[in-house]
Amino acid sequence: MSETSETMCAQPGTVSWNELITPNSKAAADFYGKLFGWQTEAFVPKGTPAGAPPYTLFKIPGNERGIGGMMQPMQPGVPAHWLAYVVVENVDKSLAKAVELGAKTCVPVMSIGEVGRIAVIQDPQGAAIGLHELPKS
Repeated sequence: MSETSETMCAQPGTVSWNELITPNSKAAADFYGKLFGWQTEAFVPKGTPAGAPPYTLFKIPGNERGIGGMMQPMQPGVPAHWLAYVVVENVDKSLAKAVELGAKTCVPVMSIGEVGRIAVIQDPQGAAIGLHELPKS
């Protein structure tokens, strides 16, 4: 996901990104390529920490940003799933508020280079969702 007017115009409370977490990215890329015609492209955002897991963009013709991403789970045993990220003004404050409201932190705040900062929570009902603070201009 690169910085474009498309990403930078996202408003707080809107979904900014959809990500597939899967232990078998090759099989997933094949499946979604055949199902929707999605193409895949390796992506390493500027400023990504060394040793970060490989990341793949799902792309369609005419969309340079990509329509979603794919990566392997950060911990063993995590089943394949889709995760939506919602734009927040401040990921630290949003994470603190979510925890205050009963959420569990799954992934603490982390920088994703030029993409911004993220965290992942599990709501009180058990559903996971990502928080995405866009990079400051």
